[in-house]
Amino acid sequence: MGITIHQRVLEQAERTPRAVALRGPGGAYTYAELAQRVRALAHGLAAALPPGARVAIHRPKSIDAIVDLLACLCAGCAYVPLDAASPMPRTRFVLEDSGADALVTDEHTAALWSQAPDALERLALVVMPDGHGPAHPRRRTHAALAEPAPATEAVRPVAAEALAFLLYTSGSTGTPKGVAITHGNASAFVEWALEAFDVGPGDTVAVHAPLHFDLPVFDLYVSLGRGATVCPADEATLKFPEAFLRWLRSERVSVLYAVPSALLALLKRSTVAKGGLGDLRLLLYAGEEFPVPRLRELRALLRPDARVFNLYGPVETNVVTCCEVGPAELALARVPIGTAVSQARLVLVDEARAVIAPERTGVEGELLVSGPSVSPGYWRRDDLTAAAREVVNVAGESLRCHRTGDFAAWGPGGRLDFRGRRDGMVKSRGYRIDLGEIESVLADAPGVAELAAVGVPHPERTTEVVAFVVARDGSARDEVPLLARCRERLPPYMVPAHVYWRDALPHTTTGKVDRVQLVAWAQEGARR
Repeated sequence: MGITIHQRVLEQAERTPRAVALRGPGGAYTYAELAQRVRALAHGLAAALPPGARVAIHRPKSIDAIVDLLACLCAGCAYVPLDAASPMPRTRFVLEDSGADALVTDEHTAALWSQAPDALERLALVVMPDGHGPAHPRRRTHAALAEPAPATEAVRPVAAEALAFLLYTSGSTGTPKGVAITHGNASAFVEWALEAFDVGPGDTVAVHAPLHFDLPVFDLYVSLGRGATVCPADEATLKFPEAFLRWLRSERVSVLYAVPSALLALLKRSTVAKGGLGDLRLLLYAGEEFPVPRLRELRALLRPDARVFNLYGPVETNVVTCCEVGPAELALARVPIGTAVSQARLVLVDEARAVIAPERTGVEGELLVSGPSVSPGYWRRDDLTAAAREVVNVAGESLRCHRTGDFAAWGPGGRLDFRGRRDGMVKSRGYRIDLGEIESVLADAPGVAELAAVGVPHPERTTEVVAFVVARDGSARDEVPLLARCRERLPPYMVPAHVYWRDALPHTTTGKVDRVQLVAWAQEGARR
């Protein structure tokens, strides 16, 4: 491991102390002010907690929440970002499952813990504003914890294998599972991204995704490590596409990393075409496939020299492939996920677990990943970690890999074509169906702004495929031409049984389409 992600930010503060580091509704911090606040809070955390302690951060995305994250790392602690929008039972589960030693809140979230004061009893430190939340014997305010501190307070050293943060994702059992990210994991990704993307002074980088998601690792540590200005978009702004569009323009955001669903919501608004997105010069997307017809529309709204990249990688590995989206890619039915990034080794295996050589183009297999950005595993879940690991032999070399559960195929030049997730593959009437293929057919239909296909349990056919569609402004809601289009381009067993029109698709807290909710709607007869 080279320099840590937090030390890189502090060194940037020495180079550009007067430049604006963070800007949000609550004000702005220069790099010098950011470093001072981070060091002061880290000093207080280090005095109260041992190295390696886990600190749960429970507050909405803001410039001060970002200070908290950096302070945890500088104190030699690991942070556990909690979803401020989650119900308390889920939040409490994450707090307890992570074994957090401390909890940091603000005026928005402190009062929520009055519903579960007993969950705080074992904590060594609780940071809450005065007049908010339950009593606690080791309760401090932010201000009290951060005073006084030397301006050059030393940063606790950390090893590459030390935990940097825990990111909780949905689990198949219905309870979240924590993905452990080490300092070595985070540094490997950041070092690659710094080489791959020209982000630096003069750039305004949006933080679109919530802090408990993995996309902000780029937004924060790549951007602040290079002298850019980072602007977190608050949830009130993101709730309405029109408000988000106004925010992008008013902040003159030049770099945006988001899931396609968020960008599709912008395209649905007729006002986006009037002013375009001319300040954006670098657009990264990940987490979902972007329908090519909509991607073409989005590209037309960007300035001619803007660059667009499709990134791929689960939380457990961070980004492992990258594809720049140019005219050639926009002419394809589906944009490839690209070639391996420098810190990743990629392997495809067939159903017999035999390695598929890159020369065997078009042959589908499960994608396995090895390299320094791969997480050591799931927090306190050795069973899940073991199930997600596989040792494969590639040209005489044994690689310990993470099983992504995603399917891909080699294309020309070592590029990978995404063939769907395991949860994106269904069987109906004995046929294996890729829901993404159905979505690609419907995405190009006139009047379609956003859509998703899902497999729904059916008493007679095991699984029935249905589609949920959001219409573009002013377009008619008629399923007949859509089904006719499917019949024209797909075999009979792949034609959706129903098309349901909605004003909007449901999304998870990380911005992806909530397919679990769509299945529930379909089972209810889409009576919503």
